[in-house]
Amino acid sequence: MLKSPSWSSPLAEVIFGAMTELLRQSIAIKVRTARAALNWSQEQLAAKIAKTPESVSNIERAKQLPALDTLLELARVLDLSVLEIIDASQDTRKISRERADNEAKIALSVRALSDNGVAIAAQQIEALAKVK
Repeated sequence: MLKSPSWSSPLAEVIFGAMTELLRQSIAIKVRTARAALNWSQEQLAAKIAKTPESVSNIERAKQLPALDTLLELARVLDLSVLEIIDASQDTRKISRERADNEAKIALSVRALSDNGVAIAAQQIEALAKVK
């Protein structure tokens, strides 16, 4: 009978560490971009979620994962779902920070558009994608 792998195994620790890093990077990009889109300073965001500016800075620099209560507050004040914040489906380590920020800005901007505006934006983006 096979033994279940232990989280203390070296391979499990490497996998868990990589997953945690990817999640930290994803959250950092989403929080930083959403805050900037609202024209808030780190201090303003910190006050809204009852955390220190240093905590916000650490989250935005991917130095720490926010606790669940902090993640819920971030989602609430930034008008994002928790799933939007933690979505790490795109490997943020393979694209530049500038590109990740721009993609997040586009996603946030689209949320403010009417259905017709979204259709027009989609057509424009498709046209831009054809330009190499």
